[in-house]
This record gives sequence, C-alpha cells and structure tokens, in this order.
Amino acid sequence: MIVPHKLPRSVPLLTGLLAALWCTCAAAQTRVVFPLQEDTAVVGGLRHVEARHEDTLIDVARRHRVGFQAIRLANPELNTWIPGEGARVLLPLLFVLPDTPKRGIVINLPEMRLYHFHAAPSGEGRRVATYPVSIGRREWGTPQGTLEVIQKREDPTWTPPDSVRQAYAAQGKSLPDVVPAGPDNPLGAYALRLSRPTYLIHGTNWSTGIGLRSTHGCIRMDNDDIGVLFPHVDVGTPVHIVHQAVKAGWRDGVLYLEVHPPLEERATESSPLETAMERVMAAVAGREARVDWNRVRATVTQASGVPRAVGWTAGHAAAPLLATPAAPKSPDAAGEGAGQPPSGDSLSPVSLIPVPAGEQAQDWFVRMGRFRDEERALVLSAHLEADGFASRVVGGARGTGAWTYHVLLGPAVGREEAVSLAQRARQRTALEGEVMRWPPPQGR
Repeated sequence: MIVPHKLPRSVPLLTGLLAALWCTCAAAQTRVVFPLQEDTAVVGGLRHVEARHEDTLIDVARRHRVGFQAIRLANPELNTWIPGEGARVLLPLLFVLPDTPKRGIVINLPEMRLYHFHAAPSGEGRRVATYPVSIGRREWGTPQGTLEVIQKREDPTWTPPDSVRQAYAAQGKSLPDVVPAGPDNPLGAYALRLSRPTYLIHGTNWSTGIGLRSTHGCIRMDNDDIGVLFPHVDVGTPVHIVHQAVKAGWRDGVLYLEVHPPLEERATESSPLETAMERVMAAVAGREARVDWNRVRATVTQASGVPRAVGWTAGHAAAPLLATPAAPKSPDAAGEGAGQPPSGDSLSPVSLIPVPAGEQAQDWFVRMGRFRDEERALVLSAHLEADGFASRVVGGARGTGAWTYHVLLGPAVGREEAVSLAQRARQRTALEGEVMRWPPPQGR
C-alpha cells in the first residue's frame, strides 16, 4: 500500500536543480492584505528593496509575493538572473482592483494575480488579499467566466486528465493513473476544485513558475500563499476569472491607470489605447475631474503593470503636479508646478544643470519640482514616495527667491548615479527631473 507523504506547510518541497535555487529562499515576507474602503479602487503601495549578492529577481519576487513577469516588467533595466548586490528593485505592490463584483475570488489573467475579497476576522469591514499566480499556457488557456469552489482538498492526489496524458505521450512520457500526495505531486499541499471540470486553484512543487503562463489551465499558487488562502475560502465561494489588461480606479481624489500586456491570443482584439481611454472615461463619469491624456498614452506605451496617476478631481491639491504643462518660456511663465512630463508617447532627455568647476561630486540630487506653496511640494513628495522613491522637501529660496520649496530625490553618489535615478523617475512617473548638486548654483 502506498502511504501518501504529507507536504510541510511552511517550506515547499522542490526537486532537481530548481530545488537548489529555491531551498534557501525565505517564505514570503510582504503582507498583501488591505482594508476595502468605499469609493476606493486602489490598494497597496510601491516600494524599493535592495537585492542581495546571491539574489535573482525571482528570489526577490517570491520573498515579497510578486510574480515573475510582474517583477521583470517593473524592472526592465535589471538583469533577471544577476541583478547585482545592492541593486534597487521596484516591488509593484500598488494595485488597481479589477472591475468586478468585490466578493469571493477574482483572477485577472493578464495580471496573473488573484484577489480574495472577504470580511475581516474582527467583523469590522471588509478586506482584500492578493497573491501572484500562474495561469494556463497559450495552448492550455485558463477559462474565463464565473465559477465557484465545489471542493476543498488538503494533501490532494492528482488524477491526470486525458488531455494531459496525451500531451505527455506525445513527448514519449507516461503518467501514473493517480499521483499521490508528496513532493512529486504538482498540486502541492492544497487544492480548491472549481465548478468547471478538471480546473483547480492549487499549490505547486515548482515555485519558479509563479507569475508565468506555465500550467495546463489551472491556477497555480505558491504553497505558502495557498496555505494562507485555503482556510478562508468556503465551498460555494464565487470565482470570477477575467481578462482586464487595462484597469482604472480612484484613490484619494487621484485617478490611476494600470496597464499590462494582454495575453497573446487576445492582443489583436482591441487597441490598448482605446481600451485605456474607455476605462478612464468610465471612471471619470459623473465626477468633476481632469485627465492628463499624455500620461495615459505614456502609461499604455510602457505597459509595465505599475499604476500611474493620470487624473485628479477638481480642486485636488495634486492638480498642478499631474497636469502636463506647455513648455515654459521662462521661470516666471512656468508658474508653480513639477518638472514637465513628456508629451505624447516619447520620453525626453534628462535635464542637466551645469555644475561649477571645482565642486566635489558627492551630494547630487534630482529635483522633481519647486513651489511657492509648501503643501503642493509635500503632495508631490508623497506621490513620489508612493512610486517607490525616497523623496524630501527642502525649503529656502535662492537667487530671485521665486521658488521656495524644492522636492528632491537623493542624495546620489556622483553625477552618473543621479542621472540614472532621474531616468528611473521619468520612466515610472512620467515627470522630468533636473540632475543637480545641492545647494544649487545661484538663481536655480
């Protein structure tokens, strides 16, 4: 008699070379449970972490509950396998919630992410928890629609369906009639069977595939994540599986747009820009609001999966920061506001302020805006912090005294590092910064 082996609850069992890669990786550290508030469709926040010498981007992703594709799209400048010790890695943990009923489980296929809407244990309000998932490969697509959980299994066995058997047979491989629970079972430690036959939400014995199109149609989760989700899901829980490559939603009077590459088989169905415009206009309907369409276009072009602020309600303090102004003819004509975002879909070069000869290249900064009004400077600083940048507001006028409060990123060690910082800020915020030393030259 075969006695099923029980999988540990805290550390997945892995095999082969991939086991060597993952066995030293700590369990996910980042908490991704957020309170739900009325009139708020955006949760979480962006932040940076530093890679360790031995890290790959996959290691960083798993520690912080980010999927493989998501972390690569958010950090296109980093090498996936050798980001380098001390490399700053953006964690895309700011989310526009999918446009679906806020109950049960929602899986957004292009995002490769699962959302679980549920009541708080204390009974005070509702919450949403979110986790990265893997979905079906193109030839094994995950079905869309509204299903429900019909069975919960701990230490499940796996009975390979005929379609999977045939695929293995075509490669000269065979599968047993039933795969018992244990380290060789691809369902991992837990499984939630859905109302569509043969489809499950389950764990894995191959965690490197989380956040990729790598399954035979099921929804695959990291074992640690499904271990957290499993006890909070009841039989009968609805499961909404959607394809929303473009999402738009409000938080605190600011409209955010989040764009992901669509699944390959859906890429030609509609124009991403047209879809973004429709989503933005639907979100604005009934509100007194302004939209920066240059930011919308830039966000669609980048399709990084990172939400960007593209609009604001009338009278919002961030309005002068989010608007795309015409190029000023002089400092007086520019008015009060942040650095100019790029027009259209292109990104303009970084502005470089001349540095007097003889000054040491140490205290370099990127100035993202300058204001007469301290509150507006603080709002910009807060938005930059939400985008994952360390920002500060420095007061004090120089030269003509036209600008009082300066919003700075840094310090950077040397001009080259400051230029790189400005480029990252431009890519992620669509704002143009000025690379400079602080204090600035007279009159700047």
